[in-house]
Amino acid sequence: MENISRKTINVEKRKFTRFKVKDISFVLLKSVSYEELGEIVNISKGGLAFQYLVGENQIKESVELDIILAGNGFHMKKIPCKTIADFEIINEIYFSSLKMRRHSIKFGELDNNQISELDYFIRQHTISEAQAV
Repeated sequence: MENISRKTINVEKRKFTRFKVKDISFVLLKSVSYEELGEIVNISKGGLAFQYLVGENQIKESVELDIILAGNGFHMKKIPCKTIADFEIINEIYFSSLKMRRHSIKFGELDNNQISELDYFIRQHTISEAQAV
């Protein structure tokens, strides 16, 4: 009898390459009754991930978001989106009571202007390919 070993293969499900953001950039995620502000970790043509401090409320269902580049004037508004994941990040500062979360977003259907703005943002304000989390 032949001994067959099975390997677990981690398959990348993302359709688009994610890039690290080089400039301080924020996302303002909006739901019907609440807004969440966080710092963008990585971005692609299909979505983004951002980190935020946990407040009293959390967005359960996102509707749209804005991308804001600090100190530059770049502001991409009303991007349709959908939440893919939202999870707590392990705090490396053990004595801190602050809780951080990472929110992963998939963009909805973008118009031609939004696609152009997103392409510009990725070309001008990202550095290298981000590692999968």
